[in-house]
Amino acid sequence: MNPLALVRLAILGAALALLVRYDLREHRIPNLIVLPATAACATASLLDDGVGLSRLFTGGALLALLLVVSLAWPAALGMGDVKLALLILCALHGAAPRALILAVELYAFIAVLIILRRGRSAFGIALPLAPFMAAGSLLALLI
Repeated sequence: MNPLALVRLAILGAALALLVRYDLREHRIPNLIVLPATAACATASLLDDGVGLSRLFTGGALLALLLVVSLAWPAALGMGDVKLALLILCALHGAAPRALILAVELYAFIAVLIILRRGRSAFGIALPLAPFMAAGSLLALLI
């Protein structure tokens, strides 16, 4: 693995560790963490000779879909989650769509389990998305 890819993964790992902890506690993704990490990963991507711009935008359609969902239904998906998806896209390139899909699948699986356990009262529970995005990113790298 080239050094710039390692830099991107290190930045992503550090940012995800902070963001997961913050999202679990506060139920929001702070710009102070996600925006600099995204800028650093995007810069490392552009400096990497082996990475073309087309690979950087591989998950663009999925990111656009998340943006539309966030704008249409902000209670379900916040803009911080969309920015986190952009960070994952800048850091993981071709593995980003798989990471985001895995995150949504894990989220849905846990949500169904909670609904089965608690019934209708489960619909009032807000699950933070950052832990699922972190798990999806890790799984995408391992699979």
